[in-house]
Amino acid sequence: MKRIIRIIAATIFLCGLANAAGILVELKGHYFMPSEEAFRDVYGGGIEIGAEASVEIGRGLAVWLGGSYFSRKGELTFTKEETELRIMAFGGGIKYIFPAGAGIDIYGAAGVNYCSYDEENVLGEVSKGGVGVVMKAGGLVKIINGIFLDIYTSYSYCKMKPADFKINIGGFGAGVGLGYRF
Repeated sequence: MKRIIRIIAATIFLCGLANAAGILVELKGHYFMPSEEAFRDVYGGGIEIGAEASVEIGRGLAVWLGGSYFSRKGELTFTKEETELRIMAFGGGIKYIFPAGAGIDIYGAAGVNYCSYDEENVLGEVSKGGVGVVMKAGGLVKIINGIFLDIYTSYSYCKMKPADFKINIGGFGAGVGLGYRF
């Protein structure tokens, strides 16, 4: 019985903390355009999906954690053989949110990502990881009862050497997210 009371008390405390702290969770999707021409020549751009959570820690200041996934098939430049790429990024950073009025909040964010690069084709399989940076800017549009729409742009940079070449697997993104603010 004491254990159940503790769980209920902890749940009430965490719900109160969530309301006081301003926790935002969302699912995101955007069009990703790699910044390197060699990357674009093989894979082009495409849809990247992800999720993000933010906790407000002070007047408009928040910390965020998030992850994303990008997968594309392409053709090798010379042999025209099929190749497949998967990039996963996990990271976090700081976000500054300020009210713009009429149910809209504007934000800017910066952080660090760990990027995982996996490529598979007839030449073999390459897996590599590296650390990069990410910057975001956008607007949170209140829809109803804590539900919001996030319209944003982003830029990421993550230079690595997956094989005998160096490449920046980052690029530009523009998209939307659907979230809930506790």
